[in-house]
Parts: sequence; C-alpha cells; structure tokens
Amino acid sequence: MFRCRLAVIVATGAVCATSLTLFQSSPLAHTPISQVTWTVDIAPIIQTRCANCHKPGGFGPMPLTTYEESREWAKAIREEVLSGRMPPWQAARGYGDFANDASLTPLEIELLTSWADGATPHGGAVAQRPPSPKTSATVSDAVPFDLPATLVTGARTERFQIATSEAVDRWITGWQFEPGTATLVEEAMLSISGSRVGSWTPIESAIQYPVNIAERLPRGSQLSVDVRYRKTTEAQVDRSRLILYFGSDRSRPISHRSLSCGEQVLARGTDVIAIRPRAAGAGDAIEVVAHLPNGTVQPIVVVPRYAPVYPVTYRLRTPLHLAGGTRLMIQSSGTGCSADIDFLAPPVVR
Repeated sequence: MFRCRLAVIVATGAVCATSLTLFQSSPLAHTPISQVTWTVDIAPIIQTRCANCHKPGGFGPMPLTTYEESREWAKAIREEVLSGRMPPWQAARGYGDFANDASLTPLEIELLTSWADGATPHGGAVAQRPPSPKTSATVSDAVPFDLPATLVTGARTERFQIATSEAVDRWITGWQFEPGTATLVEEAMLSISGSRVGSWTPIESAIQYPVNIAERLPRGSQLSVDVRYRKTTEAQVDRSRLILYFGSDRSRPISHRSLSCGEQVLARGTDVIAIRPRAAGAGDAIEVVAHLPNGTVQPIVVVPRYAPVYPVTYRLRTPLHLAGGTRLMIQSSGTGCSADIDFLAPPVVR
C-alpha cells in the first residue's frame, strides 16, 4: 500500500487548491493519530505554497491560513494533493529549474496526506518568526500606480493605460500587481508602449528579475495593464495597483518574442529567462525543447496537461544559454500552440 501511495505522490506534485469543494474533515473513531502536526509540519507548507490564494478575501474559494480552517478542509486538501489538480502548476517535475515553482515536493505531499489521515493533530503553539524587513533601497525604488476603480459585472478583460512621467530611460528590475478585489482577478498582463512585458497570476506575489537583468522603460513610455476578471454573480468594484521596482542602469535588457508551433532556429546566441507556453485546447500536452548545435537536447518546459485558466509563466532560476544555431521545437498534442519567451538579447529567428 505504501508503494502505491508513493507512486501517486511522485506522479502528482501540487497543492494550494483553488477548487477544494469536496467533503469536510471529521476524524473517525478509530483513526490513528499522526505524528505530523499543524504547527511543526503543515502550517509552514500552507504558508509557503497556499497562502497567496487561500487567505481571507483571496482568489481561492476558502481561506486556509489557520488551523481551524485547514482542519475543516483536510480531507479535501488530501484529495487535491493526490489527484494533482492543485496548485495551478502544470510543468512536469525534472524538466527545468524555475524560481517560481509552486509545486510540492514528494515529502511535503506525504506530510499533508499523513496529517489528513491521522486526525489532524495541532501540536501546540510555536514561536512566530517576525517578517523580514524590506531594505531601504527596495522601498525607495518602488513606484506605485493606482488603477481607476472599475465596476466588474462579469467575465471580461479591462485595459488600463498609464502615462509615465520619467524624464530619462529607467530600468525595471521587478514588478508587482496588487488586485483590489482578489476574488475577481485571474490575470494581469503588463505592456510598455504596446510591447508585452509579462503576466501576473494569483499564485505569484512580486515578479523579480535575476540580478543585473532588467526591463528598459524608455522615457515618455505608456504602460498598459490588461486585467482579466473571472465570472461574478454580482457587480463588484475593483481598485487594483501596479508597482514598478527600479534599479541600476547597467542592467542587461530583456527582449520578448512570441513563437508559434514548430521549429525556430536562433541565428545567434541568447539567454532564456522565462517562458509561457500556450496550447490550443485544455488538456493538450505542450513542450518547448532546445536542440543545441553540439547535439545536446535541452527541455526548457514540459506541460503534460495544459490548463488555460492558469496561464503560468515559468521563470528560470538562472538564465539558460542557447548558442547560435539552436533549434527551438515547440510542439503540442493538440491542433496548435505558441510560447511567449523572454530573452536577454534580441533573438534572431530564421
């Protein structure tokens, strides 16, 4: 039985449910008490993997930030973990090393299932760590832009235009989107003067670029934020905010390309820092693989089952260098696909 469970655990790799709508938890009379406890083992996992969505007023359908909340949904958490439905992290484990990886390790999955199966013990109080203070540089280099209040009456995408007042070119080292009504916002897409920068989803907080890498903001540029709202049963007002973080002007610039299905050949070397694959249909498999000139085959990202409702951008922990002559293969099991790729030098594709 243990081997069967381990096989399921290795094959899944996710938690932080946004659709935990199964049955509630109530220990049976003869349920063995687990040695896995909330305070020591479970709370740190929930805080790290789930709290972005599952907090009061968050994107998830219920909060899981306290022992009482998580205990109530323990059996449902177990089912979501073992089925692999959550979190919305679709990349297959073992292909690519991503800084924003939201999936659970096999050990974390085993801890969660053991806790749910073992009467959800609390474990007593533990000392809380104080939050790490922000550095003065981070605070002083952050520039917020408040978006206009918007009445949301149904599923749609709203575009917001922001005129910048920068007198010189500046470098964006990271950015953050703060939804005013977190239960409504599915995605926010940022552009500079019509050129795509990237997208934010509820599983992320701040988007931070690697050291000495940044997005150029030319003086006088206009920002666009396309906010995609989910379906709502009653009209609500959203007041969201965009925050840009600025840094050194000696950064390496980022460039962006959207490539369609098939083979693309890089005429010169470049580095990949992020990729967002898109398949034509839900459930399609999609993969982006680099065939280097020396014969090495380097998978960049592999998604066994694409879910369009969760358009994850996979941000590499370290830039992946692709030499000139590399063949990029973007393939899907469905009828079509594409990939938005962030490079560190303008890629020449032939």
